[in-house]
Amino acid sequence: MNDMSLTNLQSGITMVSAAAIEAFTARLRGRVLIATDAAYYEARTIWNGMIDRRPGLIVQCAGAADVVNAVRFAAENQLLVAVRGGGHNIAGNA
Repeated sequence: MNDMSLTNLQSGITMVSAAAIEAFTARLRGRVLIATDAAYYEARTIWNGMIDRRPGLIVQCAGAADVVNAVRFAAENQLLVAVRGGGHNIAGNA
């Protein structure tokens, strides 16, 4: 994995090192997907096919501790976060 350019809270770009992402991934029970992972496309697909978002990272949490770690990682790196529940929001916000 290489360093990644991810969207930050100011709608700009933050470079996050591969080492930081790997350390974050190691703390999770769930998994982290990037665009080159086979499961990425399916994980980013939502109910409304007109919405085509491509998140820099997709974190598939396997419990509350994963959620806490994901939010901490995003805060430490000032990354923009979107939470996907059922994926059924018509505007593509879910």
